[in-house]
Amino acid sequence: MPNVERTDSEEKREEPSGATLSVEEWIELMNKHDPLEQYAKKRNKERREKRREERKEEKDESEDE
Repeated sequence: MPNVERTDSEEKREEPSGATLSVEEWIELMNKHDPLEQYAKKRNKERREKRREERKEEKDESEDE
């Protein structure tokens, strides 16, 4: 077999192990890649950050008084 160099993308790709997943593992894996789930996580993160900024501004304003 010839010695062929592998590209970075080929090296990072994982070969399937052939093992089957339990229902719970499958659902968890699919949820990781679910666009709606990802969107919800992003929105929640944005809301938390916005609340954090608002609290920080309120704290800064109360310290100024």
